[in-house]
Amino acid sequence: MTLAAALVVAGQAFYGLRFLVQWLQSERAGRSVTPTSFWILSLFGVALGGSGTLMQAEWVLVPAFLVNAALYTRNLFISGEDRLGPLPAALLGLTLAAVLIAFNVRELEPVVGVAAIFLAIGIVGQVIFTSRFIVQWYLSERLGQSHFPPAFWWLSLVGALFNLAYTVWLGKPEFVLGYAFAWFIPLRNLMLIHKDSASSPLHEDGAAPPTSPTKP
Repeated sequence: MTLAAALVVAGQAFYGLRFLVQWLQSERAGRSVTPTSFWILSLFGVALGGSGTLMQAEWVLVPAFLVNAALYTRNLFISGEDRLGPLPAALLGLTLAAVLIAFNVRELEPVVGVAAIFLAIGIVGQVIFTSRFIVQWYLSERLGQSHFPPAFWWLSLVGALFNLAYTVWLGKPEFVLGYAFAWFIPLRNLMLIHKDSASSPLHEDGAAPPTSPTKP
């Protein structure tokens, strides 16, 4: 295994661990919760996985790492009740992604037929997967508390399917690993949200009424 592949696998391990922690905390609370440790593990995952992906020049996958890094950082500040402005966090990630695309789009060789279809699937998958954290960030800003709305989990399910199809076509196991079981945690959280909604009124954006943040 190359160093780049090892970094991607390590990043996927942190990504998997963050949702494992979130799931266990949610099961213990009996509802979908957002522990601060989720964002800390996310930053480790994006640093390792993003580095390995960049080393392999997988330009379809790299921009999402940059945008997500900014959003993870913003959520960590929200969880800690700090007030780093939301615009700097969002603009930093979007700017880095735009610069990366501008300088490396030439690396994407012209593709036709089946390859073009899977390239489109990969791009759409990355857009959906990144948009879930944009939606999550926006609704967390409105609520004043970091949380996962139902829309986050639905986008996670759809994005995971697109990304799984693309990475299987790509033929790199280290990337496939990250999406092979990405459906379980979103599905379980949607089940917990549905169960909780049956016994308590919901916030207007689909989240449970604000409570004190759950600590890891």
